Order: sequence, then structure tokens, then C-alpha cells
Amino acid sequence: MSERFATASIASVVAACGASFLTYFMLAKQHQQNDDVNSNDSKQESTLEIIKKRRSVFPKQYNGEPVAREVVDAMLEAARWAPTHHLTEPWHFIVYSGESRLAVGNFLAEDYKETATASGKFLDKKYEKKLKNAKASSYIIALCLDRKPNSKCPEVEEICSVAMAVQNMHLVGTEMGVGSYWSSASVYDPKEKKSRAIVNSSAIRDFLELSPTQTCLGWLFVGSCEDNCFKSGLRKPIADKVVWK
Repeated sequence: MSERFATASIASVVAACGASFLTYFMLAKQHQQNDDVNSNDSKQESTLEIIKKRRSVFPKQYNGEPVAREVVDAMLEAARWAPTHHLTEPWHFIVYSGESRLAVGNFLAEDYKETATASGKFLDKKYEKKLKNAKASSYIIALCLDRKPNSKCPEVEEICSVAMAVQNMHLVGTEMGVGSYWSSASVYDPKEKKSRAIVNSSAIRDFLELSPTQTCLGWLFVGSCEDNCFKSGLRKPIADKVVWK
């Protein structure tokens, strides 16, 4: 074989290998892109499934296992990324754990006793339930609106932002297998309750040490639970609630 022919043959082999490698590379890249698309589809589906799985899981359903601090940190981080008009970030959270969560239970029980006795509707079992709920929970989080005096947003928009932050917390808790429940116990001033206006009583404001710009919207009870706590829910078909034009 002549040196020229040998060189040409080697060049042909190199070119063929290069073409084969390029073809392989392009096919592999296309395959990766398809995997990425499928992965994104899976993520979208799993997000929807988590939303559909979310339930209010009540303290009586908690199993007594402690919830790791990292779970609550993740829930709060998710809350931070809720939509917020003008970036006012109007949420304010007070997290109670350990002995402090029992203090919340005592406050809720005693506040109930005072208001229910005045109206003639006091029940011992309801008083005890409030104590048990606090004891059964790993954490109790006061969910507050912190509305600055110079806010450009209507109050309702900032309340909605806090509610969306709480939904984010619910979803992360659900993803991690942790139950949570939003309660409005003792939130409303009894004198304003019939109007449904969000006006806190002086008792809850004093307990939470709220500033004049802050309003408590409720409590998030958080606790470990079994998988069967996330039962199938009931909702009407979305077509009943949507008008397309």
C-alpha cells in the first residue's frame, strides 16, 4: 500500500468516525431535549397532583411524631415567594414550638372561655379541645398581615397575598407529608364578628404583641400525620365555574 493511499484511507476513517460521532452527538442531544420536555411535563403533573392532594389536616389527626425544623423553614421559604403587588411582602409570621405552642393553646382556651361564657355557649369539651390541639401540634404559626401605612395596595390585595403565602406553605407541607390546618380561632373581635370585618380583639393583639400595622388572620397548626390523612377531596367540575368568551 502506498503512503499516499494509506494517508487517504486514514483520513477517510477519521472523517467517517467524525461524522458518526456528530450524528451520535446530535441524536443524544435530541434525546436529552426530549427527556427535558418529558421531565418538565412530569413536574407540571406532580405540581398539580400536590395541589389536588392538599387537605386541611386537623390536630386530632396528627400522630405525635415531631416535625423537623427544616420542614417549617421550607414552608416559610415557600411563603416568601407568594405573589405580592408592588413587592410589599405584607406577611408576618410568628412561629411557636415547644412550650410556647402550649401557651398559644392556653390563650385560645381562655379566650374562648371568656367570650363563650358571656354569650352562654361555653362547653368544657371545646375548651379542652383547644388545649389538646396545641399539644398535638409540633408548631403553631400566627398568620399575620403587616400593612404599611404608605402601602399603594388596597387592603384586600395584601390579604390575598398573605393567603397565597399560606397556600404555598400548605403545598410544601403536603409535598413533605406534613399536615397543616388554618384556624381562625379568636381572630375576630366578638363585637365585629357579625360584620365579618377582620378586626382583632385587644386580647389577641396583646398576646401576639402586634404593632398598629399588623393584623392576625389566623393560625396554622402543623403536625406529622399518616399518608391516609391526604384523602381524595370533593370539588365541583371547573366547567361549572368558568365562562369562556
